[in-house]
Amino acid sequence: MTTVDRYKKLETRIPERTLVWQLTGKGFENFHLTEIPVPKTGPKDILFRSDTNGICASDVKIISQGGEHARLKGYDLMKDKVVPGHEISITVVQVGREADKRFKVGDRYIVQADMLEYNSAVGYNIWGGMIQYGVFDERVQKYLIKVEEDIGYSQASLVEPWACIEASYERADLQSGDEVVWIIGGGGPMGQMHTLRTISRKRIGKQPALNTVLVTDVSEERLAAVRARFDVRSQQAGLKLVTLDPTKPGFDAELKRIAPGGVAYVVACAPSPEVVLASVKHMRRYGVLNLFAGIKRGTGQIFLGDIHYDQITVTGNSGSRLEDMEKMLRITERDELDTNFSAGALVGMKHCADGVRAVAEGKITNKTILYPQIPDLPLTRIEDLPSRVKFSSDVAAEVKAGRWSKRAETELMNELLQRD
Repeated sequence: MTTVDRYKKLETRIPERTLVWQLTGKGFENFHLTEIPVPKTGPKDILFRSDTNGICASDVKIISQGGEHARLKGYDLMKDKVVPGHEISITVVQVGREADKRFKVGDRYIVQADMLEYNSAVGYNIWGGMIQYGVFDERVQKYLIKVEEDIGYSQASLVEPWACIEASYERADLQSGDEVVWIIGGGGPMGQMHTLRTISRKRIGKQPALNTVLVTDVSEERLAAVRARFDVRSQQAGLKLVTLDPTKPGFDAELKRIAPGGVAYVVACAPSPEVVLASVKHMRRYGVLNLFAGIKRGTGQIFLGDIHYDQITVTGNSGSRLEDMEKMLRITERDELDTNFSAGALVGMKHCADGVRAVAEGKITNKTILYPQIPDLPLTRIEDLPSRVKFSSDVAAEVKAGRWSKRAETELMNELLQRD
């Protein structure tokens, strides 16, 4: 029996102590790795093992703002600590005697972090996934979604950000006659998800008229990463992928050449009201502006007359609901879209802060996945993993090309998981 087989079957003991990243104040200087006793399971609680946790820009905001974060008002960071992490894939390892009977040891779940009923959120005022073993009470249990198929741990974690992507199209999706989609600030992790979704819809026949995907970003490094990831995939789907830096001379003229009749659908992943407003003049009538970036409340002008006469639809989204998470999880389980395509780097528990800093500094052009049960893995881009892990030859070729997969994850865990 392999190490991963034993891991999945829970044939390893629950330790007495667990590593955990705790925030006690504002800034990275107050973000510490510590070791504590594994939390006690109350009568109605479940004890979980954190298998993977995607690192998000929201985690950076929590650390940089500390108690000033809107979701932490009145919360005592010094006393109660914050454990970030909401893109969580967990396994139930212990169930309280009075807990809901639907929870069984060995079951896997993902977490809808935004607990609207309780005005709380996992990874904020409820301890999140940057822990090896933790406890969820009755409140959080209402927001757990069961993983029904044997998908990868990282695939499960990445359902959360992908659910946010999918939710942003719920009220105004691409139309069958749309020809050009423009993703502003598309070089980052979320922009690349929007790009992949657009290409996938063309590939499966939902966007027959679509001919061009335009990705703009001010970083040539990020644009190069987009081309490396999507050039071939776009061509195979029958699309032209165009990447442009909007600050370079001739941008407006080039955009006019690409979409002479105006852009049909604009996704704004750049948190700049000025940049977003500048895009509106390039939109066609009956176009859609999807506000996805974290634009601050109270900022940005809206010209209602222009929206009215040009019949533009403006939609906004900053998260996902329970039903969005479940929808995306089932899409992943049916293998309609591989969330692992969004993985860009991995990091072990002891080096988690390096992963968060890399997100803060934009050093990784796709998602970084924390493996809490692998303590010593330094922050490593996926294409560099073969220098640290001995993969089988076919898997190594995929990994060197920057592609993460369930098979690669299994081989990584077989080699690096701590053994009892």
